Amino acid sequence: MTSNIISYTDFYNIKINNITLNDIQATGGIREQVRNLIPAAINKSTEEPEENYYDYFYDGFEIGFSENEIIAFDITKNNWNITIQGVTVTIGDDISVLGNVAINDDADGGKSINYQYCDGCNNFIYIEFDKYTNKITEIGFIEQT
Repeated sequence: MTSNIISYTDFYNIKINNITLNDIQATGGIREQVRNLIPAAINKSTEEPEENYYDYFYDGFEIGFSENEIIAFDITKNNWNITIQGVTVTIGDDISVLGNVAINDDADGGKSINYQYCDGCNNFIYIEFDKYTNKITEIGFIEQT
């Protein structure tokens, strides 16, 4: 996997619907704090306080926390967007708006663009896109354990 390396500060200043990852991380996944920060209805949730695990489902967005850290999020509809180094994209946008970026050939035959703050870090942002149309199909974050 080839990643586009950005600074740690830029990584945690990535925004989802204009809310930084830093601010989302600061909620620790606690429902009341997440609800106060993200002004959208939670459609469904999995909350296991004894395991320190929380997963919230919105219309077009899911975010999971474990041990008070974001472990994953997934954007699947264009009512959610992500801003990376001042460039905002959403589902259906052409990847050309991201400029000159490293692109991966995925094992499933698809294509993706990844962002990390260090080469070999366990967490990264991924942007999957249709290899024929170059339109973004999914945006997410994974914390590999």
